[in-house]
Amino acid sequence: MTPIIDLSTPPGIETGEILASLRARCAAFLNADADTLALVSTVAEARILAARLDIAAADRTGEGATALETPSPAPALYRLGPPDAPLALFALDAPERAEAVRAASAPVAPILIEKAVAALAPAALASARQARDHADHVRGAGIAALNEALGLVGESEGDGVVFSPADPDAFSRRLDALGLKLDRAGDRFIARLDAARLGALAAHLGAARPRAARIRRSTKETDIALLVDLDGQGAAVSTGVHFFDHMLDQIARHAGIRLEVECEGDVEVDAHHTIEDVCLALGEALREALGDKRGIGRYGFALPMDETRASVWIDLSGRPYFRFDGEIPGERVGDYPVEMCAHAFRSISETLKASIHVEVDGDNAHHMIEACYKAFARALRQAVRVEGADLPSTKGVL
Repeated sequence: MTPIIDLSTPPGIETGEILASLRARCAAFLNADADTLALVSTVAEARILAARLDIAAADRTGEGATALETPSPAPALYRLGPPDAPLALFALDAPERAEAVRAASAPVAPILIEKAVAALAPAALASARQARDHADHVRGAGIAALNEALGLVGESEGDGVVFSPADPDAFSRRLDALGLKLDRAGDRFIARLDAARLGALAAHLGAARPRAARIRRSTKETDIALLVDLDGQGAAVSTGVHFFDHMLDQIARHAGIRLEVECEGDVEVDAHHTIEDVCLALGEALREALGDKRGIGRYGFALPMDETRASVWIDLSGRPYFRFDGEIPGERVGDYPVEMCAHAFRSISETLKASIHVEVDGDNAHHMIEACYKAFARALRQAVRVEGADLPSTKGVL
């Protein structure tokens, strides 16, 4: 007997209520009246309806849900869900026009609504922003490397870069010498720089690989989007644990790196899962950003803070090991459980695959925890700093 595939609405879900809730959430993003919004199953269907109903809408679908954060004046068309479930949203200038779209469109499947709701989660939006910014960074690095190698600055045109050399034949020979092939139209040469080619292009031309990484970690307890750029600067951190946010900001500032963290966690239960999972994601991102570790300092720091002294030793060896020496008094500093100080660095050690030793003594719990994070950041700053081109290991691998 052929098994039945159930495509009906799951029990307990009222599609109309979820649609109304989703429209309300989108209205908050757009600062609009929910009655002026209409949801359509796919972007393709939405475009057909726009032509049929004579709606001239700004098309923001290529940007995904992040477009809602910088909305266009109505009418505009957005994509809420991922590319494989592209639920579309019309933001219109009158409730009557939105009602006309709703009346003309097919019912929206519950799975599309669920995926759209997931795409609007804070960590999902943060992850999408990080992906966009990282792609822009990689594209910029690839174009800069190409311009330098060719000795000519190209002009952006659509998804490519156009070069118009004074001597096309000499330019063509230069391309051959570099092992590059560009489309040629008369005296113009066009480089198609889609995301898949940019990293390979930069590496082929000898450009330094961006030392950055993005991590999206989702569990039943936490939903995290995290970005690390070892050669960037600044912090944008929101975990729901305020003292921990302060500590992560200290890492970014004193390590001299860029760190972005957006986390939704079950802080109403306890801060444990949030702190642990963010640190696991941080260690993983640091390891990925380091790449093959060529040229890094590898080791690294002691720090005094008023009555407190904290020392952190790091070895980016590829082997996780953790040791913590010190007794921090009390149970909590703000909303941060004191016991999580050691656990946080243990979690980083596990996924960074590094030896991390922490030693602290003092009287004030706030100072002791903060000194640990600052000392860790300074040790990390020394360890990830590029000092040359050699691998700092006699084994030939880290």
